[in-house]
Amino acid sequence: MRDQGRLIEWFDEQGYGFIQPNDAKKAKVFLHIKDFSKAGPRPIIGCALDYRVTVDGQGRYRATDVVYLKARQVRAQAAEQVVQHGTATKTALQPMQYLIAGYLIVLAILSVLGYLPSLTWIWLMLVNVLCYWCYALDKEAAKTQKRRIPEQNLHILAVLGGWPAAWLAQQRLRHKTQKQPFQKIYRFSILFNVLLLLWLLSPLNVF
Repeated sequence: MRDQGRLIEWFDEQGYGFIQPNDAKKAKVFLHIKDFSKAGPRPIIGCALDYRVTVDGQGRYRATDVVYLKARQVRAQAAEQVVQHGTATKTALQPMQYLIAGYLIVLAILSVLGYLPSLTWIWLMLVNVLCYWCYALDKEAAKTQKRRIPEQNLHILAVLGGWPAAWLAQQRLRHKTQKQPFQKIYRFSILFNVLLLLWLLSPLNVF
């Protein structure tokens, strides 16, 4: 699959950098100087690129068969992405925001009424802060090619109640938003937390 974006980071001595796709929802894409389809000027931050997206051995999105874009090509692609991004925001982001807000409101009401332990909110605060922090560390490690946070650790934190912070980190940091099967497992963590809440409130809960 081909895509377009702009170079936002470039380390000329090492010969690599990162592209931010025109669709701001997409994660950054790793670029190495050898991945240009033909020899040309050294890339500079801000230049527009067209590239093929692959996944390398480290699980990163990587640009291959890269070419520079002309000004008219950039304008046409940018106009198309504005329309797509506005539609995606209305159809994908808002329902998730409503789900998180509703989930937290329900937890707050149940805690006040005594249906949930009083320490529930302290636990949720701690696990969500830790979850967001781990996402930020993993994002930075991906950019600097340092040791990554294992994906299973991110999933464990989401299952333990940190899934709202995980979603927030994915959107703000543009991290893990499109990687599969990561997103499938993340959605399972949301379902698990919702079902767990329903079970705690049901007659089946004998504790």
